[in-house]
Amino acid sequence: MAATQNLSSDPNGHQSLPMIFDRKLQWDGVRVHHYRLEPGHVPAHTHKRHEVFIPLAGSVTIENEERGGRLTRQRRTVGQISVTPAGTRYAARWDEELESLTVSLTEEFLQRATIDFEANRNARIVLSCGPQDPLVRSIGLALADEIDHGHPAGKLYAESLVNALAVHLMRHYSTDALVPDLQCGGLPAHRLRRVTDFIEENLDRDLELAEIAQAAELSPYHFSRSFKQTTNLTPIQFLMQRRVERAKSLLAQSELPLAEIALSVGFKNQSHFSTLFRKLTEMSPKAWRNAFSR
Repeated sequence: MAATQNLSSDPNGHQSLPMIFDRKLQWDGVRVHHYRLEPGHVPAHTHKRHEVFIPLAGSVTIENEERGGRLTRQRRTVGQISVTPAGTRYAARWDEELESLTVSLTEEFLQRATIDFEANRNARIVLSCGPQDPLVRSIGLALADEIDHGHPAGKLYAESLVNALAVHLMRHYSTDALVPDLQCGGLPAHRLRRVTDFIEENLDRDLELAEIAQAAELSPYHFSRSFKQTTNLTPIQFLMQRRVERAKSLLAQSELPLAEIALSVGFKNQSHFSTLFRKLTEMSPKAWRNAFSR
């Protein structure tokens, strides 16, 4: 079935464009936008945020005006990305359907996400046209999949991806590029206990990376690295494991409907709950209940 065409604004909100589909996810300082367009163009305008552009289908010719007035014109296609700093003037044209994912970041968000990098304190994002960057592309594809499926993994997953992207941009697409990565130690026992207690007490909520990191009194980036080093799990992996463990108890000790159990342990819907439960236990929730109910 063909998708319905809608008139919507372009990723920066400058004019109406014929959208085949248009899906967004945003929070403080971040906008993730997955869209597909009919052939068209965007007239010259100025970026208000830093933007990472990841073509997923089709190709586009982008004209950037750098500081000093020098123009660069390049064709971007699948496998290539572009990084455009805030304040850059650009125009774009595409002669076929174009599907893309863009991640737009404010300067304030970028500074918060990379606060641990003292050497990068005065760094600025620079224009980069057309490199192939497998890490950026893989993050983009993961974000697109998350948006397309209704954001089932919740805030923590998307925020972790975008924070990793922000640090990658500062390390490789800034005036102080290639600053060495931080050597993060593991979490001390008392901080790990505070984090795990916080997660256990809030399993039913759509937890944010920043608030979990705050429980450890660390920045989101430093916390994520230290938590992984200590537990061999990412924060989202740990959260999902704890939700499934809580669900196991509810399945065994109650007759609550599966949909109600899914919501009570923080899943967005029963489908996502069942999929993840089977992945971690190799059993469906119903089979688990039948095997272990008391």
